[in-house]
Amino acid sequence: MNGKRATVIFLSALVLLALALTFVITRPFLKPLAFAVILAVVFYPLHNLTLRSTRQRRGLSALLSTLAVSLLFGVPVFIITTLGANEALTAAHYLGRRSAEEGGFTQFAMVLAERPIQFLGRWIDLSRYDVHAIIANNAQKVSLELVGIGTDILRNLARFTVDSLITFVILFFFFREGKDWALRAGKLTPLSETQVTHLYQNISDTIVANVYGILTVGAAQGALTGIAMRIVGMQSPLLLGLAAGFCSIIPVVGSAIVWAPVAIYLLLSGAVWKGVFLLIWGLVVVSSIDNFLRPLVVSGRVELHPMVLLFFILGGVEAFGFLGLFLGPVVASVLAAVFRMLREELSDDEVTREAGAGG
Repeated sequence: MNGKRATVIFLSALVLLALALTFVITRPFLKPLAFAVILAVVFYPLHNLTLRSTRQRRGLSALLSTLAVSLLFGVPVFIITTLGANEALTAAHYLGRRSAEEGGFTQFAMVLAERPIQFLGRWIDLSRYDVHAIIANNAQKVSLELVGIGTDILRNLARFTVDSLITFVILFFFFREGKDWALRAGKLTPLSETQVTHLYQNISDTIVANVYGILTVGAAQGALTGIAMRIVGMQSPLLLGLAAGFCSIIPVVGSAIVWAPVAIYLLLSGAVWKGVFLLIWGLVVVSSIDNFLRPLVVSGRVELHPMVLLFFILGGVEAFGFLGLFLGPVVASVLAAVFRMLREELSDDEVTREAGAGG
């Protein structure tokens, strides 16, 4: 007996060590794995159609479904990235030309700041501050920061490309064998088949509801940003609105990546009231719509209070970034389902005890 106990303890220690090493090895791929799970759940109905059209040829249908999903995401991202890169190059050429005409970036920054300084001088006494010296001291820092931001963008773009490739490779295997893996994982738990099905259904509904929430918020913020860009007279309001809709999925900053620089540009170029309007519109209307629209959409498919969902969404984003938009509500949904199952089990035990006492 002691020998068997020692063997169990030794094997358990090996399992824990192996799990720890597995986590360290697979940690760089956890985010692509999680995104592949999300995509597999959301697009599984599409995969079922592909299965039927290919007469249940799992390998071929998984390949076709993966290609369809990659095109669905890849084409819009490629278009937006290309258009954004062109706009960025145009802006860079314009800034370079203007700064050369004004005698350098520092002098150009002073020319841009002249009108806002005059505007602020109407209400604030700026004579106590050497504003031009402040601008001159910080202009060089800003130019260096811009170079660093460009480097970070290129590095993140390369990482995003690699993670996307890994995600779609994992997605292929999920489409091909994911259902079997889910069934095997369910059999490893002490839960009944009904409980496992209910738990999987909760997770699936939560993920799908979050995708609906992201799409709804993106469409709303994109439309509101496009309307504001049209009001202030910016060129390509449709493109700016589309960019804001796509950027709405970025945690913390979201669509502000689009409307905030435009508002700053308007302020610096002398269109002060347009810039102020765009800032107020972005902060009050565009940004705040996420806080009530997403929980409202998600709670329509998930049996949780919108306030609870809001806290789990915000906490999930704080802890895991973009992935937290899904993990937060999934954790809340699983927690609610587990408590429900536990309550049912305790109720059944109580009924059994009462029946035994009555017998």
